[in-house]
Amino acid sequence: MITSITIKNVASYDPVDGVIIDGLKKVNFIYGANGCGKTTLSNFLQNPVDGKFANCVANWKNESPIKALVYNNEFRKQNFGNGKLNGVFTLGQATTDEIKVIEDKNEELKIIKADGTKKRETLNAQKQRKEDLEKEFTESSWKKIYKKYDKEFKEAFVGSMKSGELFKNRLLQEFSNNTANLKSLDELREKAKTIFGDIPQNITSINTISYERLLNIEVELVWKKIIVGKADVDIAKLIQKLNINDWVNQGRSYIQEDEDTCPFCQQPTINEDFKNQLENWFD
Repeated sequence: MITSITIKNVASYDPVDGVIIDGLKKVNFIYGANGCGKTTLSNFLQNPVDGKFANCVANWKNESPIKALVYNNEFRKQNFGNGKLNGVFTLGQATTDEIKVIEDKNEELKIIKADGTKKRETLNAQKQRKEDLEKEFTESSWKKIYKKYDKEFKEAFVGSMKSGELFKNRLLQEFSNNTANLKSLDELREKAKTIFGDIPQNITSINTISYERLLNIEVELVWKKIIVGKADVDIAKLIQKLNINDWVNQGRSYIQEDEDTCPFCQQPTINEDFKNQLENWFD
């Protein structure tokens, strides 16, 4: 059964909007003035593959189209011609056996249609199930793989980072085409550091060392001079014995540059040698 008809861009029908006839029943009555398009509609149902009906569509119930038989002037001309009695034709009378065959075939047709409807419903359910699984896989791979390892393998994900759909397609493509041996996550991390890490820089090689120069350095006179540490100054033993390091260091801040008076005993005991010894001790 036809459920709806869209017809446009042919005969008197508008080329853009056309006409949509929906809500059709098993029996429908279509009427109109001459030239409004009734014959064009019947010609479309009779021969929908005609090129002039390229923009016309007939929707069948359960997507099960059947052959349409159309009786109009065109049908009468092609099959009966012009008889002497207009509108009266004899097509013959079917026998009892032929009627029985037709009835049996109609029953078989009902069973086939019912089976086709059931299979179509199963197919639609499987399609929906497939869409749900693909959506679930897309979301799962985006969250559990891309989001989780984005920082470590960002460069490897280039080209599939804009959406979960692109990333899902990338995974399926790799699964189908990549025949390399599988690597552990740690191995992949090491390879990522090598491939996507900092670019190695060229380092100038070390110049050849001339050991003859070392022999010349060894005879320098400077090696014969003694290096005096802070504990070798004259006042070191006294400061260490009395453990007055902090007290002496504090007193240094009170010594005037051009004066020889001790800031604690107020006696002229400060001279240049004593100042030098203090500097060497606290150096």
